[in-house]
Amino acid sequence: MRKGFVLNGRYQIIKRLGEGGMADVYLAKDLILDRLVAVKVLRLDFRDDKKAQERFRHEAMAATALDNPHIVGIYDVDEMDGMQYIAMEYIDGEDLKYYIKNHFPIPYAQVIDILEQILSAVHEAHRHNIIHRDLKPKNVLIDKNGYAKITDFGISKAESENTMTQTRSIVGSIHYLSPEQIKGQVANQQSDIYSLGIILYEMLTGKVPFNGETAVSIAIKHSQTPIPSVRDFDPRIPQALENVVLKATTKDPRNRYDTVAQMADDLRTSLDQSRANEAKFTSELDDDAEQTRVMPFAPLRPELVEAAAKANDESAKDDVKDTENRNVSPKKKPGKYKRKVALTILVVILVLSGLTMVLLARIGSKASVPNLTNLTRQTAIKRLAQNDLAVGKITYEANDEVEKNNVVKTNPQAGRSVRKKTKVNLTVSSGPKLIKLENYVGQDYKVIANKLSILGFTVKRRNASSSTFKAGKILQQDFKPGQKAVPKNKVITFIVSTGVKQITLENLTGMSKEQVISYMNEQGINPVFDYVYSNIQDKGKVVKQSPGAGQTIQQGSSVVVYLSRGKQKTQKAITSFNVRIKIPFEDATTTGQNKTTNTAYSQRKANPSLAVSSDSVSSEANSSSEISSSSSDEDSTADADSSPTKPTENIVLIYLKDHDHTFASVYKQMVITKDTNVILPFKLGDNEVGKYKVIRNGKVILRENNVTADSN
Repeated sequence: MRKGFVLNGRYQIIKRLGEGGMADVYLAKDLILDRLVAVKVLRLDFRDDKKAQERFRHEAMAATALDNPHIVGIYDVDEMDGMQYIAMEYIDGEDLKYYIKNHFPIPYAQVIDILEQILSAVHEAHRHNIIHRDLKPKNVLIDKNGYAKITDFGISKAESENTMTQTRSIVGSIHYLSPEQIKGQVANQQSDIYSLGIILYEMLTGKVPFNGETAVSIAIKHSQTPIPSVRDFDPRIPQALENVVLKATTKDPRNRYDTVAQMADDLRTSLDQSRANEAKFTSELDDDAEQTRVMPFAPLRPELVEAAAKANDESAKDDVKDTENRNVSPKKKPGKYKRKVALTILVVILVLSGLTMVLLARIGSKASVPNLTNLTRQTAIKRLAQNDLAVGKITYEANDEVEKNNVVKTNPQAGRSVRKKTKVNLTVSSGPKLIKLENYVGQDYKVIANKLSILGFTVKRRNASSSTFKAGKILQQDFKPGQKAVPKNKVITFIVSTGVKQITLENLTGMSKEQVISYMNEQGINPVFDYVYSNIQDKGKVVKQSPGAGQTIQQGSSVVVYLSRGKQKTQKAITSFNVRIKIPFEDATTTGQNKTTNTAYSQRKANPSLAVSSDSVSSEANSSSEISSSSSDEDSTADADSSPTKPTENIVLIYLKDHDHTFASVYKQMVITKDTNVILPFKLGDNEVGKYKVIRNGKVILRENNVTADSN
């Protein structure tokens, strides 16, 4: 794209930053929020490639689900004339590959600091069960202050997706790829940990551990050749720090760190004096067959012992008969008789010895099944190997008590005595049971809220006036119909019609936050909370309100309620500033939504009990119960109150995060009929970063994840 080109009427191209295998990256100016962004655009030659399009969408989906200061933020995902693009946070700096080249040798403390930041980002991805699969210095950006952020989730996979590509091809960068990925096996958290170990190796030595003329030769080295010692390159490197590299890059993933959190803990203390004399890390033997064992003497087989005893009895009988035939008394043949007795005793001893050896052999070949409940799958596999037991079938089942990917039970059960090498089946938790959510628009709020509360969901209510829906009916929901969620982790927000009614406000002074919410829910109005110091009201009590007591407002409107922080004390400085944003009005009469909205309106008018189509809602709640934008290409709306003869009212929800507010609840709700300017008041302490996002008719239209007083 040429300089000056405006993408989708919002992003003005400044210059090209770089290009990759599938996409070009440009520096652009966001004309709405007046800031620099990086815009990643799918290349023209890939726009008809469905796999490339899917990978491009997947990158945006994966990164949008993550919220960590060391992951490049995604601001917008859209397309223009078939041209897909992602608008993301612009990092003014260089990637880690160039950083190593330009700053090597890097002080050990700085190496640890950079890798800790990377580990923090990967931990966030793993917490959402997302495996990056392509961690390398090129995908880590370092700004001018040494702040690290990872990017490019294009080939990441959910850990639950236990599948490989159909071609069993290798996906990722060969210099940083784990042995199991090279073999075509499923990548997991330990695979990312291996790549992190290679990155640490490169930061310490300035080069990758393995090179070769072909990718195949490098792959073979990763699979078979031990990682070279970083202390051979630089003897000053502490052994504890080298041990982090060695443990992260063992060939068998079972010998690596179980989690990146464990790796971070080990890395954090690697320069401590207490670990100065630490021994070099060595991994356990991967194959029990490599160990030398002293085998017990093989006992006589019972059938041979029985045959020998029988032969001895028959021989004794023949000797007696022969003596009788000769008319000679056995007493007269004491030597021969004694030999027979001795032979009998010998056979008995052999039998007893054989039985004893069989018993000892059986005792020596037994093992007890360990208690693996609540252990991670990888830890359980290690524990079985330590007890000379093998892993059998692994199955998954929903469980509300045991954390996802942890063992629920074993078969045989814990404590059972079994033969060594016996396969033990593992039942692993797939997490709590998921409940499917439906389209509740147009239904009675109290009935639906009660039903969902019984299932375990937390249900919140926001109010909005409506001339179409009767009071108490659901206007909008913050999740997509058909979405599955864990009840105990899910907060559901409904926007409920109040009809059209005037309310005279009571005096709220002295009320608690809970009392205010209860009162406003009864009256069908919405609170906007702010916080001030007060020498009169106790902490958490209402100091004042706006509009004031006795004033009349329309149901569905908002009231600003100021809660007491308590008395003024000497505290960390809090900076107050305002951010001005413009919320564009979306007129359904000028968009492709008009037909859908008018049809839904006509259907409801003809049949008021008819629920709105599921296409009318696309807002989706993420794992932290915040509203996130849907990745669907369909632009949906939950505003069902438009008639064919008047402009659609836009329902706007604003979420704000600062010293006093979190994303867990709506900061402000508005109904707009034209482009509207809004001032957002922020209060931030030292090292605090603010956020906001604006949702219009169920879709995120504005988002900022890095609000500071300096950036304002």
